[in-house]
Amino acid sequence: MNIGYLESIFSFLGGLGMFLYGMSIMGDGMQKSAGSKLNKFLRMVTDNRLLAVGLGALITAILHSSGATTVMVVGFVNAGILNLTQAVGVIMGANIGTTITAVLASIGQGKDAKRVAAAHAIFNLSGAAVCCGLLGPFAALVQRLSPAGPECAVIARQIANAHTLFNVCCALVWLPLTGRM
Repeated sequence: MNIGYLESIFSFLGGLGMFLYGMSIMGDGMQKSAGSKLNKFLRMVTDNRLLAVGLGALITAILHSSGATTVMVVGFVNAGILNLTQAVGVIMGANIGTTITAVLASIGQGKDAKRVAAAHAIFNLSGAAVCCGLLGPFAALVQRLSPAGPECAVIARQIANAHTLFNVCCALVWLPLTGRM
């Protein structure tokens, strides 16, 4: 093992640590800065499934980061502003918002880039449509699959589990439809 290899590993780990620390700071800041007007707005918007999905898509499209949206959602849930069903709606929207980056990146590119962007968009849009229609049962399933523990840790785990379950279910549905490559 040479020094350059070790340096790369430690640079990666340091960068990952700084990224996670920054996300934690952002989540804490969002919790503290959530005033009564923001609370009312978020509750009003996220009580409607379609608006919750739209909000998640918009925030993610602006930030180009579903991870940042997820950290904000976890912060709002921990602050008691959103419940799990509302949070899952926003997370479904975050999945849609990630497709915006792929679509924008495919502009001016070749046919294959446009196909990948379209497949990414169809994958996430179809999955979000199904989950949005079944938001209550989906949230109940996520609650059942998540272990018990301290409330804040459980809710954060449930949001992560919802995101993972969404992607696994979409992959299981779409994988047989891809044919041989």
